[in-house]
Amino acid sequence: MRINHYTAPGLISAVFWEPFSATSAIEALLRIGFCDSDILAVGILEGRAPDLCEFLASVGLPSLEAAYYNSCFQDGAVLLMVYLSLPANEQLALDVIRRHGGLRALGHGVRASTLLQ
Repeated sequence: MRINHYTAPGLISAVFWEPFSATSAIEALLRIGFCDSDILAVGILEGRAPDLCEFLASVGLPSLEAAYYNSCFQDGAVLLMVYLSLPANEQLALDVIRRHGGLRALGHGVRASTLLQ
């Protein structure tokens, strides 16, 4: 699986509480030149969400970030991950994610109190 070729420094992850916001962010990323294969969105429309901790660890996310994203996912958020083929694309991706309402884990703009809720 392609994900194994990336580590956390080449990965931007965020959660969206509105699926349509995540979709808008994906469309914006595609419009500015990101490849479809570099964008992964995971969400559950109905039923119980699976535990993503092992998956998130396998892509190189630190344990606190993985716990935050998994908790949000369990509560119904959509997880968006963008793989950076060029480090220069990081700020572009971050701007799109923020503009569309994406939240990042501790150390990336989310307060510790949010992580612990």
